[in-house]
Amino acid sequence: MKKLILLLCMISGFAFMHAQTPAFLDVKATESIERQPTSITYNIRVNPELEEEYDLDRDYAAQRKAMRSRVKENEMQLKQFLESNKIKYTVNREENYNIIRDDMSFSTFNVKVSNKAELDNLVVLLRQLSYVEGNVGEKTYPDTDKDEIGLFEKLFAKAHLKAEKMAALMHCKLGKILEVEDLESQNLSYYEMIQNTDMRPRYEEGQEISSNLVSVVALTMRFRFELIPQ
Repeated sequence: MKKLILLLCMISGFAFMHAQTPAFLDVKATESIERQPTSITYNIRVNPELEEEYDLDRDYAAQRKAMRSRVKENEMQLKQFLESNKIKYTVNREENYNIIRDDMSFSTFNVKVSNKAELDNLVVLLRQLSYVEGNVGEKTYPDTDKDEIGLFEKLFAKAHLKAEKMAALMHCKLGKILEVEDLESQNLSYYEMIQNTDMRPRYEEGQEISSNLVSVVALTMRFRFELIPQ
């Protein structure tokens, strides 16, 4: 009899503890925000081969000498072009880093712009010159801390909407948030974003990345909502 009473007490205690544990629903959500660069460095250099190809029937040394002369001349023309258009620049010479002494040295003209619109205008202007090539260099972005609150708000709204739909199917309503867990945080460039299989579907469904200059902050979180039977 004592054993039976003890067993009944244990069952009653377990049922009481179980009743005190709220039912819950876990929802995982992923969201991202784009950060536009606040500074972009565009690297410009002379490429004489854009104007003239090697002639295999001519003396190689003579062609190299002529090309060196043309590089210096084109670099001076580029400098005058930038200054006449009031474009600020810095010059980085590569000659100190050549491994082979005979390698032709070039100067890289670095121009800083503040946004994509300024970069587009610079590229359009430089396309007047047939002897230069350029590429986007270093990009500076604002701190991610400033964007975190907006990202959290988007994540919560997305998770809450999903949880409400799931709770309705179970004839329940949502209570308070019991737990929040940060599962993954990523800082992605445009090219990393395209290659990321988890994020790609968001942009295949109609959302487009505003430009290939942006940095994408992606965050995945798990929200645990209390479920209240109706």
